[in-house]
Amino acid sequence: MSEQQTTVIEVIGEDEAVGGESRPDPGDRRRVVTIDNKDNGDTIRLRVPDNETVAAVIDAMYKEFRLTRETGDRLTCQHGGTDVYQHAALTIAEYVRAGHCPDLRWDFVGGTGGA
Repeated sequence: MSEQQTTVIEVIGEDEAVGGESRPDPGDRRRVVTIDNKDNGDTIRLRVPDNETVAAVIDAMYKEFRLTRETGDRLTCQHGGTDVYQHAALTIAEYVRAGHCPDLRWDFVGGTGGA
């Protein structure tokens, strides 16, 4: 068995079941981050290795939503509304372990639109 951990952020298709939790399998070293784009109603789900940074997830989000980061953009935890950008340097594992948004459901609102 390989000791190398997956380091790729994967987009999960709408037809792929992952269960209701942010970590689909207890032995899996990846978590599922769900991001709702409040501007257009799109939702993406990303399977993220524990050792990947929040910044990398943010970059993947912009790529999947086909957006460029703007000054007024907001990315917040759905439960509690805390800002995600401020934790960009943390890995996903550190982010969750520190108690930030344990269900990994985020809301994105662009600087010129949304709710």
